[in-house]
Amino acid sequence: MIRISLILLLFVSCNPVKKVLKDRTMFDQVAKEVIKAGLCANDTTIITKSDTTIKVDTLTIVDEQLEVKVFNDTTYITKWKTRFVKESLTIHDTIKRYIVDNARVNILQAELTSAKVEAENWRGRANKAFGWLIIVLMGIGAYLYIKLKR
Repeated sequence: MIRISLILLLFVSCNPVKKVLKDRTMFDQVAKEVIKAGLCANDTTIITKSDTTIKVDTLTIVDEQLEVKVFNDTTYITKWKTRFVKESLTIHDTIKRYIVDNARVNILQAELTSAKVEAENWRGRANKAFGWLIIVLMGIGAYLYIKLKR
């Protein structure tokens, strides 16, 4: 009897997937997290800009020889520097760029905007606290000046 009631309890108990599907705010929150993780890219825009660079690179072998000839009383030294083309390489380099998942980009931009607004609020609070700190320190300084002057 206990086993049957436990099995029945497991099947009847709360299903988190159904709970999320019924509540729209929870569904939107889960959707944002899924999109931010990049698990569902269904509105992907691919922009391909192709930039091809062709570069020819030549590998050479340099052979240096030294030739010494003597005619009568004159010595002639000739230095030969010969270059042999071993191999020519043609390098094709193609660059492609693309933007994926506009929904993800929009969510991240919205989060960035809210973080900037929050940072501005905290900066304003910090400036206000600093102003009060200066006023308190000036008051303590004035109090000490008056007490020590007497």
